[in-house]
Amino acid sequence: MSIRSSKITVCIPVYNAAKTISRCLDSVVKQNFNNFEIVISDNNSIDDSFRICNSYKKKYKRIKLYKQKQKLSVFDNFKFLLKKAKGKYIMWIASHHQISKNFLSRNSKNLDNNNNLVASMGVDYFVNNKKKEIQKQKFSFENDSYNNIKLFFSKCWRTHGLFYSLIRRENLIKSSKFLKPYLASDWIFMLSLINNGKVHREKKTFIILGREGLSSKKKLKQHIKKEYMSLLPYYHFNKNFIKIINSTKINMHKKIILLIHSLLLNFRYLVSILRR
Repeated sequence: MSIRSSKITVCIPVYNAAKTISRCLDSVVKQNFNNFEIVISDNNSIDDSFRICNSYKKKYKRIKLYKQKQKLSVFDNFKFLLKKAKGKYIMWIASHHQISKNFLSRNSKNLDNNNNLVASMGVDYFVNNKKKEIQKQKFSFENDSYNNIKLFFSKCWRTHGLFYSLIRRENLIKSSKFLKPYLASDWIFMLSLINNGKVHREKKTFIILGREGLSSKKKLKQHIKKEYMSLLPYYHFNKNFIKIINSTKINMHKKIILLIHSLLLNFRYLVSILRR
């Protein structure tokens, strides 16, 4: 299948992922769907990540591999991949994640059959040392904007499936502009998505979330760089969220309710810091 004619692009940002990238790639290349390309960006890794990815590239023609000469920020690497993607539908997958064999086929079919969907995601969960599935998430965003956003705030710490969903190209490009180096910009990205349309959860597919990601190891305090943000750690998040809800047709009363939800994140964050 020619890369230029690929219906789907799977984008994989990689950095020092030698221990996990093989199982991630194995899950992607073994899809029961053929019309897709894989684009990998190695973010100047200092381990064997690039060598491993290159071995897969030699074996599978659908893989396109890039190596950054200088390390990019996390989201700049994601955006680099987006620029290289040619698919009608695009998904990001972290180098420590795995997807079910039917992930692309079933989720792309959902997008084909429903123009109201901006994305389609699988059931997401972690696996412990005994290979037991834990923290399975099955909620979806198939209501109006107000109820979808309200649901998001109640589930915001477990919305990984939405971030790593199969997304229409135009919606991904539109929402990715919010991915910048401030606390919870990934949440703003996802809120922008569900504000633009519905997201279905295809319960016959899944994504296994690895625990090796750098984001799970860094302290959130590292995101706070300015003094005024010590009291409003979600300042930039709140600012961009206002832009999102102002673009909706939600009535003023409901907008205020959603704004309160977004502001309460600052309090919840500060409380979590004090408990550490």
